[in-house]
Amino acid sequence: MHTVELTLDGAAELAVRRVWKELADLGLPGQSPRPSAADRPHITLGTSHELTDPVRELLAEALTALPLEVEFTRPVRFGGRSRTVAWEVAPSDALLALQLRVWRTIDAENPYHHPAAWVPHVTLARTLRPGDGWQEHAWRLLRGRPALPALLTGARSYDHATDTAEDLLTPTGAVPASG
Repeated sequence: MHTVELTLDGAAELAVRRVWKELADLGLPGQSPRPSAADRPHITLGTSHELTDPVRELLAEALTALPLEVEFTRPVRFGGRSRTVAWEVAPSDALLALQLRVWRTIDAENPYHHPAAWVPHVTLARTLRPGDGWQEHAWRLLRGRPALPALLTGARSYDHATDTAEDLLTPTGAVPASG
């Protein structure tokens, strides 16, 4: 499975990493530290089984919309097999248009990324099991924080099978696994 993700400017990435550390310091199952290419704050636009060269070319064209100004507004909770606490990103017209274009380009498969259901967010803590109380602790830590302006400056694809990331904005696409 390959994702198409937007990455943050340095200040916003640092702010998210600080929250990851706060959660970790409290013993909550946050996002950091994880020895994985996935260990980077991002907003997922969609997932696909394969990103062919023609699809990558269309993505590069769509991604010329970057950089995009956004705002992290409030914490949100997602249910399902595992629980997630995330920072919601205000769905600006430009962000919604980019996500729709990417969705169509990659023939996205995950119903959570369908444009009618997609909630733009940056994950802060996940695998919070029902009944363990950790989701509520994370929620209490995060609610009431002021909105955070951010700039979406980069795009990458994360390959779940190989735990590698590929920069979608450079011709070579190569980035280190931690990138």
